[in-house]
Amino acid sequence: MAHKKWLCIICGFIYDEEQGWPEDGIAPGTAWEDVPETWACPECLVGKADFEMIEISDEVAQTLTAVAAAPSPADDLQPVVIIGSGHAGYQLAAALRALSPTLPVTVFTADDGAIYSKPMLSCALEKNKTAQGLQQYSALEWEQALGVRLYPHTRVHAIDRQAKQIETSIGAYPYGRLVLATGADPIRPAIAGDADALLSINNLADYRRFRTALADKRHVTLLGDGLIGCEFAHDLAQAGYDVTVVGLGRWPMSTQLPRDVGEALQQSLSALGVQWCLNTTATAVARCGENDAWQLTLSNGQRLLTDAVISAVGLRPNTALADGCGLEVGKGIRVNACGQTGDEAIFALGDCAEFPGGWRPYIAPINQVVPALAKSLTGLLTPVAHAWSPTIVKTPCMPLSFHPATRPGQWHSERHGSELMAFHYDDSGTVTGFALLGSSVQQHRGAWMAALLGADSVTSVTDKELL
Repeated sequence: MAHKKWLCIICGFIYDEEQGWPEDGIAPGTAWEDVPETWACPECLVGKADFEMIEISDEVAQTLTAVAAAPSPADDLQPVVIIGSGHAGYQLAAALRALSPTLPVTVFTADDGAIYSKPMLSCALEKNKTAQGLQQYSALEWEQALGVRLYPHTRVHAIDRQAKQIETSIGAYPYGRLVLATGADPIRPAIAGDADALLSINNLADYRRFRTALADKRHVTLLGDGLIGCEFAHDLAQAGYDVTVVGLGRWPMSTQLPRDVGEALQQSLSALGVQWCLNTTATAVARCGENDAWQLTLSNGQRLLTDAVISAVGLRPNTALADGCGLEVGKGIRVNACGQTGDEAIFALGDCAEFPGGWRPYIAPINQVVPALAKSLTGLLTPVAHAWSPTIVKTPCMPLSFHPATRPGQWHSERHGSELMAFHYDDSGTVTGFALLGSSVQQHRGAWMAALLGADSVTSVTDKELL
């Protein structure tokens, strides 16, 4: 029987049945259905029963071992240049190499080009992971394994569409096909005082700075009560830090969850020691005292003393390069169903891209786009087969999954002991969203996603902005 690979849609971790996971006592050859239900993803800590694993092909498998040679594309294919070395850029480079052993592929990145699991950034403290410990492969390792050319610590300043070249910090470089995989940056809230107080954790370098800033510190304040804020609050509290969350919502994740579900999530995090300052925002920050503490002033007049401040209010797609060369930009870089911009030689994917169905950040959409985009770049323009999936929040103290409501309507909740199931219906009685809070109710997630798909309500989603 052929072994299969299964992809965690939260962090991109791959369980290979042939290899098993001996670190947790799962022997090589163990089928996915035989993996214990108590097993947790080693990357993002989400339990097997609390997230979706989807069967994947070798085409998108995240591996640095030799890839099976596929039929070679035409010899006249133009070289591909990728801007960005995150999950999107790396997975595309791997898929291109799997399709063609000779296609010239060049990657430019402003950071060091190391491969790591970005979703792990919000749950790494609990596992006592250093920045080095999060790194999976160095730039040199994956450059050599895939046979691509990688330029780390190199910024791309502009795109010259007429000359088909990019202007970089080390000079001009030509492209045949260009792929923008520039990701998204954290939104920096407008706040008076010392802007250096606000830390963001969006990449490995950010995490390294954050770990340094937390040395001998105990209290952390998070600005943002959305998905990322809740995940970081859980991780910090479990790692032993005192945590305060400041947010504009009346309850956590108020733009995605009904009140009773949001308040139940808040109570679960409060049980870990998380404190909340909701329905307010930070207006100013300043140094206070001799111990390098920060004083935050909130819009309700309250003042907080804290050792570190993390901004987790949302993400903004990096569209400057596209905008600078005249490509169409909305929420992200606008592309067609094949990931192609208005310039047939330029494509975009990942958190910077906006497909016809709307902006779709995070890992799962990237993994759906990569196979089709690799085919398009090697000769056969191929539309992406998007499939909507639930959002899983990494709060193991009270597992949460949801699909945001896609049309106006009303939420209806059912309590199952300490757990909740909430469903959103439009005026016609059609289910258009759901939220499941608790371990046992996660078994209903597949059925409710099927109900959404069956009602064809998922196609009406225009913006999956979940932060």
